[in-house]
Amino acid sequence: MLKFITNIEKGEPDILSSEAEKPLMILSLEGQLLARYEPPVNGWTHDRLTQLASEFPHQWDYCGADALLGESFVGSTEI
Repeated sequence: MLKFITNIEKGEPDILSSEAEKPLMILSLEGQLLARYEPPVNGWTHDRLTQLASEFPHQWDYCGADALLGESFVGSTEI
């Protein structure tokens, strides 16, 4: 399953603060665009990204995928 690194743990930066309004792009590990999702009206949250991940095709778990908001890496099946 694709895991997001957008939750804020002690001492970690808030990735979403500057990227929440950008499209979410899911790329294969080879760089092929698998899907693009426009941000919700109020922007992405960790909870919304996690919820969306439960709807992703299971094939992505086998081929591997990375998630980006704009140009920022925010998750992967390899985490």
